[in-house]
Amino acid sequence: MELDSYHEYTLLKIDSDVDIEPIYLLKMICPSTNHIHILRVPANIESAQAAITWINWDIPPEDFSQQTEKS
Repeated sequence: MELDSYHEYTLLKIDSDVDIEPIYLLKMICPSTNHIHILRVPANIESAQAAITWINWDIPPEDFSQQTEKS
């Protein structure tokens, strides 16, 4: 189930009997290669931005250098 999204990131939740608690995943699509990467994040994460921050050692995505598109 998709819970939240932010740019090329999507926070997903899987309710399953595979684990004791629901599985939360952050799906990332690389803007230059379109490769999909998925990482598990803690179950207390409530937004895609919070998941990005957790993965990047508490650096919020707003603090990343800005990407520019070529025209």
